[in-house]
Parts: sequence; C-alpha cells; structure tokens
Amino acid sequence: MPGSELPRLLTTSRYGAVNASTVNPAFVGDILGDWREVVYTNAAFNELIVFTTDRPSGTRLYTLAHNPAYRNGMTLKGCMQSHHVDYFLGSGMARPPRPNITYAGG
Repeated sequence: MPGSELPRLLTTSRYGAVNASTVNPAFVGDILGDWREVVYTNAAFNELIVFTTDRPSGTRLYTLAHNPAYRNGMTLKGCMQSHHVDYFLGSGMARPPRPNITYAGG
C-alpha cells in the first residue's frame, strides 16, 4: 500500500556498526538501566557501539538485569532471544518489586 511505509529512524552502518555473523546486533537488552539499548561491534571488532534513545522516559526501574528471570534469560537463551522479567512490564504496570541487591564490601 503506497504511503504506508514508516521512515527509517537510524542506519547503524553510518556509525561504523557491523556484525560479522548476521545483520542482527550483537546484543539487545538492558545494560545501562534504560532498558532500550542495542549493541553492535565495529568492523575491527575492537569497539562496542551502543545505541540508545535520546528520549527521556518517565518510567523509572532498576536495570532489568537485576531481575533473576531476565538475567537467566540473557545467559541461558543467548543475547538475541527475548528476555522476560517475572512481572508485568508495560503500560499501566504496577511498580515492580525492589530487587534484593547487596553491594560487595558494603
């Protein structure tokens, strides 16, 4: 249907981002606490290139990696599989449970 295409938001190769094995990013998931990161490598495989949004979010969460279900999904399923938390994450969600975090040496 003409005129129904969405505009391209980003061309990652313009920033030197590549992935040797596929066209997929090296990692999609929460590593910075914003839960909207995509990680690629450069052609020399000596840099990571992280894409995230510049749009602020009113949703404040601990990093999803603090959630055991999410963290296990990242290690068990591999970085390109869907990672899920063990609570509802979406519009109208309740505040998720506070993770049981302890700091080394604290």
